[in-house]
Amino acid sequence: MRPLPDTHPELEIIDNLPIFVEYRVYNIKISEDGSQRRLYGYPIKDLVLLGIIWFIWKHYQSPFVAGIILLLLLRGKTTLLLWESVIVLPSLGLQVEVTRGFCLPWTKRIWPLSTSRKFIPLNDIHDVLINEGLRRWSWYYYLAILRRKGEPRNQIAIELSFEDTLPPLAVVREIYHGVREILFEEYTD
Repeated sequence: MRPLPDTHPELEIIDNLPIFVEYRVYNIKISEDGSQRRLYGYPIKDLVLLGIIWFIWKHYQSPFVAGIILLLLLRGKTTLLLWESVIVLPSLGLQVEVTRGFCLPWTKRIWPLSTSRKFIPLNDIHDVLINEGLRRWSWYYYLAILRRKGEPRNQIAIELSFEDTLPPLAVVREIYHGVREILFEEYTD
């Protein structure tokens, strides 16, 4: 494992060549003073919801309504984005993963609960590029995989990775060069 702690602590490269290389981007917020914090835990709105649940229970004795609100709160806490990753499998293709789970605010331990995976075979990959997207008043960079679809395979679909973590351009560029180097044997300085 090679994290880049000085420049980009959110990126971790798990290098297990010739089998695979995983580029994992954690859901981390870097503040202006250089400190970092993970973007999961229990914000103020969760405490307000717990207060509402307590109020409903205390004054209306309605366990049904309080239980539904509590279940919605628990579901929201257990589907937090922990990290997104791209796994490069030489001569096979790419696998894009999104891992969700939960973290208790007083510990640094995270518990992944679910991972959604999408495999793209090498024969279906037309190109890999850095895509620029707009979201509200800002622009972000994504790793875009152009994928051949349909018969006679002349249609192109775009698969985006790192849609939710939105890493900085330097991180996307590092992943881009690594993916192209492994899949297409393009070596750049």
